[in-house]
Amino acid sequence: MLKITDLFCGMGGLSYGFALNNFQVTGYDTEKASKQIFRKNNLGNVLVNNLSENDLTVDSDIIIGGPPCRPWSSVNVTKRKEEHPDYELINSFFNTVTNSSPDAFLMENVPALANDSIYIDNIEKISKMYHTDNITVHYDHYGAATKRRRLITFGFKESEQKTWFKEKLLKYRRYPQTVGDRIKPYLDYGYGEFPDHIWPNFQTIHKYADRYDTGKYGWYILEMDQQAPSFGNVMKTYTLHPSRERVVSVREVMSIMGFPWWFTFPYDMGHTKKYQMVADVVSPNFSLICAHYMKELFT
Repeated sequence: MLKITDLFCGMGGLSYGFALNNFQVTGYDTEKASKQIFRKNNLGNVLVNNLSENDLTVDSDIIIGGPPCRPWSSVNVTKRKEEHPDYELINSFFNTVTNSSPDAFLMENVPALANDSIYIDNIEKISKMYHTDNITVHYDHYGAATKRRRLITFGFKESEQKTWFKEKLLKYRRYPQTVGDRIKPYLDYGYGEFPDHIWPNFQTIHKYADRYDTGKYGWYILEMDQQAPSFGNVMKTYTLHPSRERVVSVREVMSIMGFPWWFTFPYDMGHTKKYQMVADVVSPNFSLICAHYMKELFT
């Protein structure tokens, strides 16, 4: 069984595809809840570790991960790039790859990262060990009900592997599901009547009515017959349900991103943390395809 190490694993969106393709997954994250999430949903084991303080060396065939994107996020208008405490975590990812020398690596982040010197310098260094490349993917191309765009960077020991993997990801297309496809199963459930089908009882949504006309990130009224635009923590921008007078629930956001009905949080950790963990996640639709092609290459 091939070993996968998932750095900054969060709630397991990237690990999900590899676990379901029978890889042995070990995740690393500072978030203690990740360990329980992985255990409850049979994704693998998680070691709680502050990657900003430790250069890891792991025994792994493939290293994957999504370092925090906040330094480059368009939503973050305060501390950006070098000023953000998460900035150096890109180095932590590539240092772990260098120390561990897996057969391949794959990293997910926001497209804006590609223009930053910290990314360019790390790619130059790691290219002495790996044949590297990157593509910008749209999760709806892989069947998800969201148009979120992400930069996917990967490296392989053999150039032919890199070329094959890139071509497979670029050529893959699956008809995307709509918001309606994903949230209709929960329309008849009230608050808390299905796991994670919870939402904050905001009393001030009407005060922000003008923001929904601006098209600004997150301030959306979703449409049943469309894919959702990319949005973040619903507690910060009130992304609204298409047919209910409320924000979308945690379960509905999970479903839009691609999680199945059986994937649940292990305990009540509050709306804000749940929404944030889902906002940071890699779409399971995409991770399933990545894992499938990695399996073809290495088994």
